[in-house]
Order: sequence, then structure tokens, then C-alpha cells
Amino acid sequence: MRKTLLFILTSAFLWSCDEEIPLDSLDKYNEKLVVNEYFNNKEPFSIQVSLSRDVYKEPNPIVLDSTKVKITLTENNTVIPLFYNAFGGVFYSNSKPQPGKRYNLSVSSNNHTSISTTGILPDNILNKSATYIEDGGTDLDGNKSDLLKLTFKDDANTKDYYKLNFFYYSELVDKFNAFDFEQKDILSAVNTIKTRDGGFLFSDESFNGKDKTLTAVPPSGLVAGNTGAKYLIQIQRLNDDFWKYNTSLEEYRGGLNGGGSSNIFGGAVIVYSNIKNGLGIFAGSNIESDTLK
Repeated sequence: MRKTLLFILTSAFLWSCDEEIPLDSLDKYNEKLVVNEYFNNKEPFSIQVSLSRDVYKEPNPIVLDSTKVKITLTENNTVIPLFYNAFGGVFYSNSKPQPGKRYNLSVSSNNHTSISTTGILPDNILNKSATYIEDGGTDLDGNKSDLLKLTFKDDANTKDYYKLNFFYYSELVDKFNAFDFEQKDILSAVNTIKTRDGGFLFSDESFNGKDKTLTAVPPSGLVAGNTGAKYLIQIQRLNDDFWKYNTSLEEYRGGLNGGGSSNIFGGAVIVYSNIKNGLGIFAGSNIESDTLK
């Protein structure tokens, strides 16, 4: 799993043409432990721990290793052994998270307040199927192209959140890439969030407990020469913390639905954290992927 160091900003920016920030008058900042972990059913745990820093006075945060912190991870109260990877700067397990299981994480340090958090890996998505119909749709330029379809059943007993990605496979660079397409249904809703990797974050508010079919039509000819894989449809069932963190992070990065946030007089955006006495995120998603050939 690729890890990204969390750079926690500790003060709001003061917007002015020429007024300097009075650094000497700012209160002393107390560093906090930071956890960075998205866990899922496809990969073992890979947990990164760092320190928050004063954005005005300190250098970038540093990753903490096994000599600086002690980490305990449990699955339904059973301890999961963790090992430290110095090259990646992460604490990792040999086992993958399991759907429906509860995970407790605690981190202690001699020099900082101990932190803790809890995360649940959501259950599997029900009755899911992914297909494509050759030349079954019309792309944004009005040309005939493939119609990609994902169908699944939402769980009526829970409040659910999802992240959906449609990708095409480029044999030239050996990589799945996002593509632009006409967004319909829930993908075009006001409260749906488009993410930086071309995905969509949405809830089941408008289709709770119902079957749902979502479609995409890629630009014509994208996979015309492919001899193997053509498309990848990936859907994730997220827990509540995963949803809150990602929606607040997208807003912090520059506005929801891909719109930049240029209102300098707006209130500061606080990125959601579920770490008690610390900062960061410990949240799970259940990933289901279908490669279409």
C-alpha cells in the first residue's frame, strides 16, 4: 500500500496583501502523534506514524520508527503482530483485514501523549456485477463507444458510503487510467464528490436498500488495440470515518466536485480525524474490483 505523509497545518493562514504574521506572538504549539492508515480487504495493514508540526516555525513532519513509538493493533480484541519496515517507514502485518471485524489501534511514546482509535472494515457489497457492452453507448463527442455498467444492492440495514472508479487499461504504459465521461444518476448529484483519481464519493441516501446500476461511456477507441484487459471497475464500501475524512480532505484541497476554493474570506476547513488525543485517520474500506476483457 502506498503511504502518504500527513502534513498537518496547525494554524489558519492570514490573508493579507502585505501584513506579516507576528510569529513571536503565537502560542507555543504542542506536537501530536499522527496516524495515517487506509486499510482494506486486499492488503495487509501498513500503518505510518509521524508528528504534527507548527506550520510557521518547524520543518516538515518526520516519520517515527519502532524506536520512537510502540504500536498495538487488535482484531476483535486479539493482538495482531506488527513488524517495522524501515525502508517504507511503516508498521505492517502479515494478515489482511477481514470484513465486519473491529480493529483497535493504540500508539504510545515517551515524549508525547498516547493516542488510540477504532476502525471497522465494512461487509462485502451485495449482488454486485460488472459488465460492458461493445459500442453500447455514446461518448462525449457523440461517437459510438463501449457502455460500462456496475450493478449492486445496497444494504437496507445500514447507512452506507461508496467510492466508485471506472478505468481503462493502457497497454502502452501498462496502467489503468481514469477517463472523462458523462456523469448521470448519483454520479451527477450535488453532494457527490469527484476525487483526484477520477473516482466518485457518494452515499446511499437516495437509494437505501435498493438495487443500483451506474454506467460510464469512455471516449471511443481508447482500448481498440488492446489484446487483453480493457477496463477496470472498482467500487469500495466505506465506513463512516473514511467518508468524513475524504470529504473534508477534498474540501480542504480546493473545493468539492472538482471546483477550486477561491473564497479567501471563507472559514477554515478542518480535516476530519478519528484519532483520540492525536491527528490523522484510521479507516477501512471493502474493495471489489472487476477487470473486463
